[in-house]
Amino acid sequence: MKRLNKNLKEIINFLKENNLNKKNIDRVFSWDSKCIKSGQVFVSIKTKGSKKYNYINEAIHKGAIAVISDTQIKKSSLLKDLPILYSKYLKDKNDELLNYIYNFPLKKIKVIGITGTDGKTSQLNLLAQSLSLSGERVGVISSEGNGIYPKLDKTGYTTPRADILFNYFNKFRISKVNTILIECSSQGLEQGRLNNIKFNISILTNINGDHIDYHRSFKNYIKSKLILLNNTKEHIFINKDCFISMRNLKLITSRAKKHFYGISSNSHYKNKDLEITISNNYNISVISNILKLNKTSTKKSLNIISRLKTVKGRNQFIKTRNKGTYIVDYAHTPSSLLTLLQSVNLYSMFSEGKIITVFGCGGDRDIWKRRAMGEISFQFSNYVILTDDNPRSENPMKIINDIKKGIKEKKNLLIIPSRKSAIHKAISLAHKNDYIVIAGKGNEDDILYKHKIIKHNDIKVLKAKLK
Repeated sequence: MKRLNKNLKEIINFLKENNLNKKNIDRVFSWDSKCIKSGQVFVSIKTKGSKKYNYINEAIHKGAIAVISDTQIKKSSLLKDLPILYSKYLKDKNDELLNYIYNFPLKKIKVIGITGTDGKTSQLNLLAQSLSLSGERVGVISSEGNGIYPKLDKTGYTTPRADILFNYFNKFRISKVNTILIECSSQGLEQGRLNNIKFNISILTNINGDHIDYHRSFKNYIKSKLILLNNTKEHIFINKDCFISMRNLKLITSRAKKHFYGISSNSHYKNKDLEITISNNYNISVISNILKLNKTSTKKSLNIISRLKTVKGRNQFIKTRNKGTYIVDYAHTPSSLLTLLQSVNLYSMFSEGKIITVFGCGGDRDIWKRRAMGEISFQFSNYVILTDDNPRSENPMKIINDIKKGIKEKKNLLIIPSRKSAIHKAISLAHKNDYIVIAGKGNEDDILYKHKIIKHNDIKVLKAKLK
């Protein structure tokens, strides 16, 4: 056991002084006022003003018997008088408390972090498959779910709060997991959810514009991504074909060994279940290098890669006899849409078919990318169908009109706000050699409007209509 930090000592003493020091210390605390159980200590961090008091009072109402806060609390604003500890240290060191509570759960487990604007989820899923096929037990934290691969619990976050993370880390240790893969979002990194986790390996798929509204500038967005690389102690994988990543190498302060991977390195791989697109070439390049670091033989690596399957809703190909080939993908940024349509254009050159692209843009964020995506869709498609994609609080037609500004020729442009109807229209236009791209939502199950949530899944709608 490491020597106890003086701030942690203060918290442990607080528990003792108030007769809260139980044997199962991991069950003493709760960070979520909605999930707190009677008899627990509520830890309140990173909230301010009235919201903070609302959460604390909710916790008290549900049976919290003490509060630990990263800011001073006025007892007069609480539902009742109870023990309170002010610990400024928790504001940035919450994970140190969690590490202590769970007795350093990552001590003997390899941790791999994956970040980037595009391709994080696909990279993680294919790597999880590969490591699992090589004989490892793999823990996963990602937007597709959390758990021991391939059995994942659905999640509302890409990178969860630190208390949720450490709860999973503890479960992984108990289940004798060898490697944990974490999908690291820019927001999660900037908010400090992964602070003080020492990654053995990190992967930077690329850096392009996304979430700029949240980060306030592209420079801040880049810095948030590089937090992962600077928390890596052994190996860093960087996409050498990404100009922005390469231009910012000087910001990487970690002493970890840098490996550069690119598009051409694995073009010889064959796989009947995984379309070898541009993005999958990058994924396989990283996987082969990591398998090599794990001392997996070349013969076994080739066998593993030949058995990989595409991620549902990520570059997913659905082929038909007379109605063309459909590609469902999560591409929702200019860079990911460009990469996707470039790949599809290579296929269509040989089939002499047309390309039909169905997509929209999300509301309440990154307005700048709408016109850019319109331009890209126009450049690489014969038909473009603009539709809804999580308008949120915005007027759906405003979003569509913003995209339309990037489309010069309106002759082969269709506007169909209903996503289901837009997919049906694309099918009606398709012929045997055509490629139909349905981009933006992948395997998501909902479309978010201001006052309602509509159940919708691109893959299910597509397959039902093709039947």
